[in-house]
Amino acid sequence: MGTVVTLPDTENPLSTERIVVNNAGIKAWSAQTTKLRLEYYFDGVGQIAVGGFQREFKNFFASTIVPATPEFLALYALDPSVYGRYEVSTQRNLPGIVRMTGLDFSYKQVLKFLPPWARGVQVFANTTVLRTEGEAAANFSGFVPRTYNWGISLAREKFNVRANWNYQGRRRLTEVTGRSLEAGTFNWRSKRLNLDLQGEYYLLKRFAVFANLRNVGDATEDFEIQGPNTPSHAQFRSREDYG
Repeated sequence: MGTVVTLPDTENPLSTERIVVNNAGIKAWSAQTTKLRLEYYFDGVGQIAVGGFQREFKNFFASTIVPATPEFLALYALDPSVYGRYEVSTQRNLPGIVRMTGLDFSYKQVLKFLPPWARGVQVFANTTVLRTEGEAAANFSGFVPRTYNWGISLAREKFNVRANWNYQGRRRLTEVTGRSLEAGTFNWRSKRLNLDLQGEYYLLKRFAVFANLRNVGDATEDFEIQGPNTPSHAQFRSREDYG
């Protein structure tokens, strides 16, 4: 497969685009993971668990911006008088070790100790916390540093209802490139907390009606663009509203 080169619009003198090229010489990254997990099971239905891991990456990927040197332009048969003013966006291998550390906790249990009128109640909760160490340029696009889930359900012979909450922390998405943009500028997705409700009611043994409501609180998600020196008032780009 040949190297893919995306060229800017040279007809637009105000274009802020860059030459984008896939680095055909980039090395594959490798990782070594150490994990530990402890679990305890309750009588009946239930479990509590805690775990952690550490993953070390070698030759991890990073985005980089470099000048369009004469050697680069000659390699791809590009005219220096046309493309010499543009920067080049490509990938590189990081020289050092990039490390990701994670902790997780989970719990679920049918609450058998409740009085008879509350039988069938089950609760659950789980969380995952991630942290990265190494160069800030490391391409961990889309990883969520903090995730929390919890909920409660009630199951009976004729019906069942469930309420689930999900929280995701602010997370970095793809890099934003452009001639006027400084290196390290990324798309970001805001933190959010969603509540989903579900329920079923059996009218007959094999016939039921159900409801599935997503994002009941109508929580919104903001999308931002942020670089090392982007002022706060210039970061907001769009808002997603659904429910």
